[in-house]
Amino acid sequence: MRDYETGIDTSLEVVCGKWKGLILWELLHTHKLRFNELRRAINGNISSRILSRELSKLIEDGLVERIDYQKVPPKVEYRLTPYGKTTTPFLKAMNKWGLEHKKYQLSRQEMAELVNDEQG
Repeated sequence: MRDYETGIDTSLEVVCGKWKGLILWELLHTHKLRFNELRRAINGNISSRILSRELSKLIEDGLVERIDYQKVPPKVEYRLTPYGKTTTPFLKAMNKWGLEHKKYQLSRQEMAELVNDEQG
């Protein structure tokens, strides 16, 4: 048992996963998007059902809000709440680390290929 408190488990549950971080990242940079715009911004690799489910969770957690303009044809947009914007430093740090990790992995792969070429 730990003798200290940690919030990493909560952070990972609320912000991470396969799609939540990407949804928050896109809303951080575009400020507000309609459902299909958001889906396309995430490269369309997310199904409508999954996007809807993840948005619902983010709304429930108070990070995203759904704006219904009550007009015909229907217009609904999603944006970060002020509380959702508090994830900005965390998301930016994750993005920076991810880019550095890609470079690190690429350099390791290139080094392994050089060694293999020299041995071959």
